[in-house]
Amino acid sequence: MSELLIELFSEEIPANLQKPSVITLESMVLNYFKEEGLSFKSSEVFWSPMRLTLSIEGLAFKSEDIEINKRGPRYDANDNAIEGFARGLKINKSDLVIKETDKGKFYFYKSLKKGLSAQTIIENAIRNSIMSFPWKKSMRWGSNNLKWIRPLHNILCIFDGKPIKFNIENINSNCITYGHRYLADGSINIINKENYKKQLLNAYVIIDPKDRKDNILKFGKTLTKKIGLQFNPLDYLLDEVCNIVEYPFLFIGSFEKKYLSLPDPILELTMIKQQKYFPLYNNGSLSRNFLGVSNIPVKNNKQIILGNERVLKARLSDAQFFFDNDIKKGLAKLSKGLKDIIFHRSLGSMEDKIIRIKSNVVKYSEHFNADSNLSLLATELCKADLCSEVVYEMPELQGKIGGIYAKENNMPEEVSIAIKEQYSPLGPSDNCPSIPEASLLSFLDKMDSLIGFIAMDMKATGSKDPFGLRRSCLGIIRILLEKKIRVSIVDIINDSYASYLKNNITLKLSKSEALKSTIDFIYDRLRVFLKDKGVAQSSVQAIFEVSRFTNILDDVNKIYALNDFMEDKKGKDFLSMLKRVRRILSIEEKKDNIKISHDPKKELLQQNEEKNLYESYMKYSKITADLLVNEEYIKAMESFSEISLELESFFEKVKVNVDDIEIRNNRLKLLAMIRAAFLNFADFSLIEAENEVK
Repeated sequence: MSELLIELFSEEIPANLQKPSVITLESMVLNYFKEEGLSFKSSEVFWSPMRLTLSIEGLAFKSEDIEINKRGPRYDANDNAIEGFARGLKINKSDLVIKETDKGKFYFYKSLKKGLSAQTIIENAIRNSIMSFPWKKSMRWGSNNLKWIRPLHNILCIFDGKPIKFNIENINSNCITYGHRYLADGSINIINKENYKKQLLNAYVIIDPKDRKDNILKFGKTLTKKIGLQFNPLDYLLDEVCNIVEYPFLFIGSFEKKYLSLPDPILELTMIKQQKYFPLYNNGSLSRNFLGVSNIPVKNNKQIILGNERVLKARLSDAQFFFDNDIKKGLAKLSKGLKDIIFHRSLGSMEDKIIRIKSNVVKYSEHFNADSNLSLLATELCKADLCSEVVYEMPELQGKIGGIYAKENNMPEEVSIAIKEQYSPLGPSDNCPSIPEASLLSFLDKMDSLIGFIAMDMKATGSKDPFGLRRSCLGIIRILLEKKIRVSIVDIINDSYASYLKNNITLKLSKSEALKSTIDFIYDRLRVFLKDKGVAQSSVQAIFEVSRFTNILDDVNKIYALNDFMEDKKGKDFLSMLKRVRRILSIEEKKDNIKISHDPKKELLQQNEEKNLYESYMKYSKITADLLVNEEYIKAMESFSEISLELESFFEKVKVNVDDIEIRNNRLKLLAMIRAAFLNFADFSLIEAENEVK
């Protein structure tokens, strides 16, 4: 057992591709080893802008012998099948043997594949990985036919302390690597992983991205503490910056105080997105200082800091110009340009979308406890910032900048917040809108998009979701649940569909088709949402089976209640009771080929046990019905369970299948009445079915 070290050294690889690429390389090499029977203990990956590195520990010196035993066609199969089997294995028919099995005589191919040396397998694995690497975009250079994301310069390959030498498109493998492009000269000889990491560090390359990140965090905190500022980097920015330097050198820069008059989102986005700087804060307020990371030393080289400050000043100057122009125009004037912005070529312009949303705002304001006038104003202006110069340059600020402009235009605070939060939640970890007007706007906007695309038969399928419908649907679900909104999904779908027709948009699906397809899509996403929350799928299906699909909040409350109740002993006893009732009725219904009604006649009850059961049912069913109306679902099931003693006595003392047909049928109807008690709440047979499988 020994160590293998592989490094692919190239020109700078884009920051967002480094980690996924080295993981792909690891997967390709290890899968090849497994196919060839070459054992290993563990693997580890490192990366930097110019190198993808794979280290494998405990690698065997030789692959194991593999016994091949493949069954082919039957002995009496036609010649074409037999020849085809042999051809697929690249052997002759004469190499096959006939063997008797429990299922008859079959052709078999038996062979012993001798193990190969690790050096041979390693060379083939690297060659195969490099030549077939799945870059989305790649390039050729010089006279080579090799394709790589950027020109590949060197292949380091060391096994058991010695280089494995081979050639790929005029690139020779060896035991050398290179240090920092600007700070280290010449090549470096490597003998193993620890030596590799140490030598590179001496040559100003930190190969482990975690170490680079820790470096930035440690020295960033130290630098900013000296000037009394806070350094709280965003994780994604930290990861990106780690992948654009091989050795981080930190510096503090600043911009002119006058630019602090710009909204924080503009300043932050300019620094983060465009320049990869870390904004710095003073007691929560944005300061005019920033933290930058350079790939070359900054100490005694003020030109680097001055150069970065000049670039940022130019960016901020442009941002100030765009912002001032937008403020002069105002949201009302900006919104007039929405007629020229296409929402989707089949679904009209952004102006059309606003008209559709407005048509439902007044109708559904009360459901959200929102002020209809404020909601209408917010809807009228919510997409206006799409026509602004700032959003044209910084699309990530749509919504946020509109909220700022509304505030600058002295709009009511609710309008400003609604515009700002109209796209929330953007994902599972994002917050839902904070006020009713924002919740209403976000909900109607998402529903409009969802119904429009589904009605145009452009629903998300498989892994494809170009319009983000799954994300929109999750947002719809979360708003309804977290804000406890009771609204008929059927009504909103029908109303949104009607708003498209008023918009003179021709939809592909009929109203009924769009309704069914949209409900199915929403409830499929709800099913996934609840599964991620750890809710039993049998509880979900039991409620969905009888749902009228008009109130998601109520359906989910029922699901959680049912899920919790079924995990308790009372729930299991309750289910067992219903199961016994269902089993008896099912047998008799199949026998008579009828559906037994649940309307027994009191005067036909003869024995005390059936009379007691009837009276107990009448008592507890009334209590249960009231609890269900009040949405006290667990109490309702617990209350109904009180008839279990009378039901047990009925099963013990009362014979159902008596000769008197009228008495028999009445007793079956009594059981059917119990079965029907929760008919509109859940289909308990689905929970029974799952438990039986378990």
